[in-house]
Amino acid sequence: MTLVETIRMIKEAEEKALKDYKELLKELKRPEDAELRRVILRLAVDKIFHKELMEAIERAYREASVLLKEHIEPFYPELEPIRESVMELDQGLALLPGVPSLLLPLDFGKVGYRIPPEEVLEELIKSFPEISIIPQDKLDRIIEKLNDVVEMEKEMQNGYKKLENRAKHPVIRELSKAVLHNEEQHNAILSKIIDKFKK
Repeated sequence: MTLVETIRMIKEAEEKALKDYKELLKELKRPEDAELRRVILRLAVDKIFHKELMEAIERAYREASVLLKEHIEPFYPELEPIRESVMELDQGLALLPGVPSLLLPLDFGKVGYRIPPEEVLEELIKSFPEISIIPQDKLDRIIEKLNDVVEMEKEMQNGYKKLENRAKHPVIRELSKAVLHNEEQHNAILSKIIDKFKK
């Protein structure tokens, strides 16, 4: 079962559970049902969050699939076909979170919240063209765009920190924390690239 199929299966189960909870809430009308109704209502709210998150992840994978097909397949035909699951390629490789152009063996282990280690970042920028062959005006535009993105990354990091601190629901709090760490990965990668281009 692919990752996307797993996500769909979870989403369907969440939808069914939510439907069952809603039907149960209709039955719990008496005053003596108040405590049970309160607990079921809380569980139903959780089901809504879970279902919507699975739908969002499924949409994100579809969009990522289109982007990868457009920007990886033409340049790296050996990676065809990229399967529907996007992040699990047929060749036993995985896309490192935060490093969409860097493929690592699946036995690398889960990256999780780790910012890619320095040697991974070094390996990433080794494949870049020598700066001397990039026309200066193009190099200036690249550096300017990268600096703009770094500023946006800082804004996003601040936003996710605030969301993590203010969110009452544990799922939203943990999701904010995970995205925040991913943004920190992005920042480490962008900083390394800018350093290379400024040399």
